[in-house]
Amino acid sequence: MLVKDVMSKNVITISPEESISNAIDKMAKNNISGLIVVEDEKVVGVISESDVLKIFKSEFPELKLSSNISLSIFSLIKSGIKIIREIKKIGKLKVKDLMSKKVFFVKPEDTILEAARIMSKKDVRRLPVIDESGKLVGIISRTDILRALIKE
Repeated sequence: MLVKDVMSKNVITISPEESISNAIDKMAKNNISGLIVVEDEKVVGVISESDVLKIFKSEFPELKLSSNISLSIFSLIKSGIKIIREIKKIGKLKVKDLMSKKVFFVKPEDTILEAARIMSKKDVRRLPVIDESGKLVGIISRTDILRALIKE
C-alpha cells in the first residue's frame, strides 16, 4: 500500500513567525499533536507538543509532565505553581524558536512500510508528504499506517 492511499490531504500548517500560543491553539482545536511549518510554500520544520513541552521541562524540571500538552498545563496549574508569567513568556516565543528544523519526509509513491521504517528509525510520529516539485501534498501519521494495516 502506498503513502498516497492513506495520507491525510488536509494538512494543518503554521508559519515559523507565528507564536507558540497560536501553535498550541491550532493543535488543541484540531486535536492533533503536531503541525508542519511552512514558509513560502516550502516545508521548513515541524512543531509538536513534545517540542513545546521541552521548554516546560527545562523551566520546571521537578515536574513530571504528560506527553499530552493539555494535561500537562492542567497539571502545572492544578499543582499551584506560580507559572502564569512563564506561560505568557513561552506563548510569545515564535514557532521558529522551538520547531524541529530537520524534517524527514516521504513521497506519495513510497510504501507505508517505508514511511513506518523512517518513523521508527527517526523516532517521529508524523511525516510530511512532499511531491516531486517539493510541494506539501499531505501528511502521514503512525495512526494512519496502523489503520491501513488493520484494514488489510
